[in-house]
Amino acid sequence: MNRDDMMRLNIAEDQALTVTAVSNDGVTRCIEGLRAHAFDIPAGCAIGYYPECNPLIPLAHHAKRSKVPAAKAIPVRVNAMPR
Repeated sequence: MNRDDMMRLNIAEDQALTVTAVSNDGVTRCIEGLRAHAFDIPAGCAIGYYPECNPLIPLAHHAKRSKVPAAKAIPVRVNAMPR
């Protein structure tokens, strides 16, 4: 995550997180236990690895022409789990 975002959200390095995809299809897509790490990325952004983050991708969220899952830009909410 962006270091300033982590500070603003009171998230510590290596703290466990719950990450929930933001979508309007009525399906809850959530991953618990991911770990926060500060990276030099733009504010408001987070990065994650696949296949661990695959459960966050709505099947309807795909590239228009190729129809491949649009895994590079998934809106999410990040919440710190209790320490």
